[in-house]
Amino acid sequence: MTLLSGASGAVGYHSQMRAKRISWRRLVALLPQSIEVPLKSETPNLGALHQVQRRLQEDFLGCEALWTIFVAAAWSYRYRTRLRPLPSHWDTIDLLCDTLSDAPRLEVLREQLLHCDYQACSPNVVRLLTDILVDQANRVSLSSLRPCEFEQLYAHLGMPARRPPTQIFEVRTKSEAYARLRQENRSSVRLGFYGCKLEKLYALLNANSLTHGRCLELTSDVNEALARSKPQAGLGGSRCGSILRCVAVVEFVFQGNETSGDKRHVIIRDADTMQVSYLLLYGQSCHEHAAERQKQLVMQPAKKLLNWLEGHQDEAISLGVGLLIASTMAHFGCTFFRLFARTGLHVLKRGLL
Repeated sequence: MTLLSGASGAVGYHSQMRAKRISWRRLVALLPQSIEVPLKSETPNLGALHQVQRRLQEDFLGCEALWTIFVAAAWSYRYRTRLRPLPSHWDTIDLLCDTLSDAPRLEVLREQLLHCDYQACSPNVVRLLTDILVDQANRVSLSSLRPCEFEQLYAHLGMPARRPPTQIFEVRTKSEAYARLRQENRSSVRLGFYGCKLEKLYALLNANSLTHGRCLELTSDVNEALARSKPQAGLGGSRCGSILRCVAVVEFVFQGNETSGDKRHVIIRDADTMQVSYLLLYGQSCHEHAAERQKQLVMQPAKKLLNWLEGHQDEAISLGVGLLIASTMAHFGCTFFRLFARTGLHVLKRGLL
């Protein structure tokens, strides 16, 4: 047996010399490596986790869409203008991105909370989820519509269902300024479509996209708005889709806004005169997006030719007449073209000399 006092020998030794005290570091060094001293781990806020769990159970698809929009804005290199307002408790974008990398998928988190696994998320992840899914929902929230309600919305918006969206979300927001303006100008309320990248939606939902002289150009054609929306990668494993395009249905009060000559476009400069009513998400898998992209590349040369013929009708007619004349002169054989070339070369030589 090893004595930690380091003493051995005579029996009366302990009475003559006091035992030495061993330090904590020395004791840890002497302990076997298999013995681990348990450290006190940070426990997340259970009350906040219960609030997040309640939101996930109420409308999981709406939470996932809101979380996807926020992550797209945070990962954008233009996060200074896309991430407005910046959630509370977060001073730097580096800390925010590190926390996002530790956050699990919402579907996995819902299963963990269902089985009372409250240690799966770090306190920073719980705080961020609370900021977006709970505190953010008190100002702006997304409520998913059932597929059977799509047709009613199409009839209300007057939009053709050439390509129906995969998900539609009703935006519930609290804007006292717009509500008061809408109440005073009921006859001037209009609807428009705005197509944009996914990363722009976070600031748009919070009415912070029209700062510093920015404007919003709305169109009356949903297909034109969809063409303006560039595809962007969503979250992996999300029910919204791997590749996303979005169109916002904007309700606005037509009060001194600029319009185009064909009355199809409206420019909004004041955020208090507008409000996002619905979000149309067009989700695709990576395989579907690659197939669509390949089809566009095949059709691109033909589209360019048709666009050129449409824009240069006179040149197209002249070219067609020239080809028709050349085809009718084919019975002369090659001798005609040889004689024509020799005569042209002879005239060119005389002109140079």
